[in-house]
Amino acid sequence: MPTVAPASRLLCALSFAVVMTPALAAEWSEPPEEARQAYLSDCQQLQRAVTEVQSGRQTLKDALPTIQMYLRTFTVHRDNLPQSNLGSPDYAQCESVFPLAKEIAIQGGIEASEALDEHFRQAETEHLNSSDYKRARSLGFTDVGEIGQLDRHAELDGEDNLKTLMIKVDAGCGRHFRAAKYVEPYVIYTVGPSDGICAINRNVAVLGGKEVEWGDYIDEKATFQYVGWKKLPGEDGFPLNIRVVKTLK
Repeated sequence: MPTVAPASRLLCALSFAVVMTPALAAEWSEPPEEARQAYLSDCQQLQRAVTEVQSGRQTLKDALPTIQMYLRTFTVHRDNLPQSNLGSPDYAQCESVFPLAKEIAIQGGIEASEALDEHFRQAETEHLNSSDYKRARSLGFTDVGEIGQLDRHAELDGEDNLKTLMIKVDAGCGRHFRAAKYVEPYVIYTVGPSDGICAINRNVAVLGGKEVEWGDYIDEKATFQYVGWKKLPGEDGFPLNIRVVKTLK
């Protein structure tokens, strides 16, 4: 389903990233003494994280970010150690910590992935039981989309799929749309990058909505059907290529 599918793909991507053994940072050269100090510092942080897990004060999942961060540089610093350090007690101690930390990263990744999967299953169940989804299905739509995320829906599921969604005004970006221009019979709404989570300038043309004044916010209770792209007169007479939605009665 379009709304759930993007979330599924994003969660799967996160799950994949988190269960992978952290990739080592690109190799670099550093002075031996600098490498030694950094190696011992990373080792200390890894030992602290391992101890937190072994004592039960942290779960594998909670320790994962710290473990991953220091595993990325630990091996690189080790490669730059002077030969004289390789037989030291500090080196032996740190090398005994490394496999423990690596195992925590693997098991913590699995635990985090399972938690993400469970979160997704709960979100999907809530979505399928939501009033918005039930209304969309009763009107013949396949799912629900967000007016503030039309570009993302098209990117993830295709332009044609947008026409199968009942479009609602989302809280993150959509509710910040404000009437900026009337081009009969359309009202053009816009938002800026600092509005909610919009991040970039966005605009949408609404067909068949209620009468509004310049600067009015979009009707948060309205629902729409996606129509497609249309060229409308923009600023200074230049054409504006804009997505159009029509208000559902």
